[in-house]
Amino acid sequence: MIDSMLRTRLITAGLLGPLVILVALLGEPWLTVLVGVVIVLGMIELTALLRAAGYEPPPRLTVGVGLLVAAAGLVAANRSISDGPLADLTRAVGPLGLPTLAMVGATVALALAGFTRADPRNGFATWATTTFGVGYLGLLAPFIVVVGHLAPSGGSPASRVGALDIGSGTAWLLLLIVVVWGYDSGAYLVGRWLGRRRLIAHISPSKTIEGLAGGLLVAMVAAGLGVRGQVGRSLLVEHEAGEARLGQVDAAGAHVERVEGRKTWMKVSLVASGQETARGEVLGIRISEPPELGENT
Repeated sequence: MIDSMLRTRLITAGLLGPLVILVALLGEPWLTVLVGVVIVLGMIELTALLRAAGYEPPPRLTVGVGLLVAAAGLVAANRSISDGPLADLTRAVGPLGLPTLAMVGATVALALAGFTRADPRNGFATWATTTFGVGYLGLLAPFIVVVGHLAPSGGSPASRVGALDIGSGTAWLLLLIVVVWGYDSGAYLVGRWLGRRRLIAHISPSKTIEGLAGGLLVAMVAAGLGVRGQVGRSLLVEHEAGEARLGQVDAAGAHVERVEGRKTWMKVSLVASGQETARGEVLGIRISEPPELGENT
């Protein structure tokens, strides 16, 4: 019999899972739009949670400065594909400069709102908790977009990688989704079936040490399998002229493992933007599938 919590998790995964995967496959601008929607909802939820905990955050100011910090983070995350005044400002202050300036402004604004209250102790507690929440959500959530823009050396997020032959940015986003889903599911299932010792009962009575261990184990396995799927395979590379040297790494990210005259074993993992993977020509080098181990080349 499926309990209500597990049923809710399955329904949520069935409804939101395909949407998240679709956005990961589509990339920008849909990725930034989805993260932005999540941040808006998160800031509203943050205000409600602080009020439920007995604090008194100014709701409009909290949501406003939170969105300002998050917007600065999203602009910085998209700096490589954006232009205009915001892009110029981001380049001028550096990738971390704009979010830092926004967070400093948010901290000062929330301090003015908190310390002008009649009870300074309550004002300080409200300022501290609200500022932490704004920074936690507003600064960390844009890193999802940063993950979606990861690219191989000399390449772009669209560079095809791994066994699935998908864009680098998409591959890293899918890996992030699998790891997060793996931890959450592993922690829930292991904690539900084997959980005995409470972890933080004063905050979340259902959390157990066994659940934490199970979540970490599943997340590590998922991360290992995901990274493995992004790594290329050994290829037999025949140079047009000259011999390669052991340890050479070319612009396509192919690492030389063994040299046999004019033929060189290389480990190809990531390739530069616009170049073919594992077939065709890479930087003027003909490549073919390697023979079985032990065969003569």
